[in-house]
Amino acid sequence: MDSTNDDKVNIELKKEDLEKLLQSELHSDLKVKYFISKPLTNPGDNYGSTILDVEVFYHKGESNDLYKLPIVAKLVPESPFLRKVFNIEITFNKEVRAYTLVAPEFRKIQEEKGIPEQQILDVFPKYYGSRSNRQDDINMEADDSAVLLIENLKLSGYELRDRRKGFNFGHMKLTVSKLAQFHALGIAIKLLKPEVFNDSIMKTCQKFDVANPDDDDANENWITSIIDHVKHIPEIIPYLDKIEKRLRTNTQMRKDRREYPIREPFATIVHNDFWVNNVMFKYDESTDDTDKNKSSPTGIKFVDFQGTIYASPVRDLIFLLFSSSEDGLLEKHYDNFIRRYHEEFIGLLTKLGCDTRLFTYEHFLEEINVCAVQEFSHILFMLNPISVNPSDTVKLANITSGNILQKKIGEIYDRKAKTLVQKFVGNGWL
Repeated sequence: MDSTNDDKVNIELKKEDLEKLLQSELHSDLKVKYFISKPLTNPGDNYGSTILDVEVFYHKGESNDLYKLPIVAKLVPESPFLRKVFNIEITFNKEVRAYTLVAPEFRKIQEEKGIPEQQILDVFPKYYGSRSNRQDDINMEADDSAVLLIENLKLSGYELRDRRKGFNFGHMKLTVSKLAQFHALGIAIKLLKPEVFNDSIMKTCQKFDVANPDDDDANENWITSIIDHVKHIPEIIPYLDKIEKRLRTNTQMRKDRREYPIREPFATIVHNDFWVNNVMFKYDESTDDTDKNKSSPTGIKFVDFQGTIYASPVRDLIFLLFSSSEDGLLEKHYDNFIRRYHEEFIGLLTKLGCDTRLFTYEHFLEEINVCAVQEFSHILFMLNPISVNPSDTVKLANITSGNILQKKIGEIYDRKAKTLVQKFVGNGWL
């Protein structure tokens, strides 16, 4: 039975919330005079949060000088279905910890090991404060009053790419490189500072369920819908039984609360939702809109850390490549991206003083062959919202279990699904 919106919550950002949070991060005598907010994202761009573009106008103490601070406010979704799907009570706190625990430790270990400032990996937006619940206690579950304030990356010159087109070579090359470094930092802290790793990184990797694994009707509807989407694609028809078997296996694992075994030494903090819309790029000021489609960006940021887990880095890498590559890119450059990832991964581990003998390229290829299969269902599910035309996308507040998988997905979906299935079959992952 479909979830409804009868219990939809009116999510509201309040002046007193902004004032208290900004006082703790900026100035203790800060007073918010007023603020203006509007939706930041379009339907289909984000599902796990209500995201607002906010302009805060404030003054300090007794001064009458008025300052403007542009920020982004992340609130819980209005849709009760999405709040349940994303287990927002847990995942909101995970994202707060990514900014307050992981980001500082990532910077600290790089500075301690003498990485030059211009080479330091800095993929987190600036953090301006957060509240998880009415008790303002990060150790309690988040509620509908939760709010996270971060930098407005768009005003800092960062842009999203078109999720339907995906990344070209230049954008994917940079993204793969920085993702490798992100994973390497987690492993370096695990190897060199195990107590810090347990007290910071692992707190951000708290386990959670996506949706209700015991909802048999929803599970069956999910499997049936995906099969219906792919069964008309000629190149996929011979593999329909394999696809359905993989979907049912993963569904049963979730229901039984079984997980894929953690493999060392590669296990690290994994973003777990690393696709086009969770990566933003900055360009040289002289680069016009036409050139941005051709050239490599000069800066990159990662967003949406709600789903972080402790797992194989392969899961982020494979999910990125097959969800977010432009047509034909993987056919030409898959091996190039895999090797680049490993080179960047080993390069940063070496600079940080880690023993890399267990992280050889041969061991990494073995890790891919074992762990890539874990992302098949995740990718196939996400190809739906990635491929749908924005004009056909259901508004965030109105999404239910009955319409989260869009029906009008078209040729973009077909091409991406075909590439996914053929590559997985060819590599023995399906």
